[in-house]
Amino acid sequence: MNKKIFQGKAWKFGDCIDSGNIKNVMGGIDPEFHKKVQRGDVIVAGINFGMGSSSEDAPRSLRDAGIAAVLAESISNIYLRTLINLGLPAIECAGISTAVEEGDEIEVNLESGTVRNLTKGSVKTFAPFSDHALAILEKGGLIPFLKLSLAKREAV
Repeated sequence: MNKKIFQGKAWKFGDCIDSGNIKNVMGGIDPEFHKKVQRGDVIVAGINFGMGSSSEDAPRSLRDAGIAAVLAESISNIYLRTLINLGLPAIECAGISTAVEEGDEIEVNLESGTVRNLTKGSVKTFAPFSDHALAILEKGGLIPFLKLSLAKREAV
């Protein structure tokens, strides 16, 4: 999977989704979600996604279920960083919750900062990811990124 540009089916959730509801792949909102979601699908949400606990259980469950990215109007700061550190793009994109309906096919480009709704033909923009954040995602998260960086230093 290209870590910079990807396509997936949108699953839509509302505002103020806390980590307790996200845990077990959105199990607090839809206990059957883990059976419906497919690898490469994308979560789209409103404001304050990931509020609450900073535990890695909830974001790890999204990554392990194959979610390609989380797009929301806003994401709690610690949750945003935790998702990226686990290798899962977390994107704050104004207007995304009204621009996408559940089931829409969307394409996300982390370098250009665009979300294209392939179903509707619309485009939303967000702040492009930094080279450093892209490097972390490319390696699968912060720990693999650091291990590789340290291995390169030791080899010199």
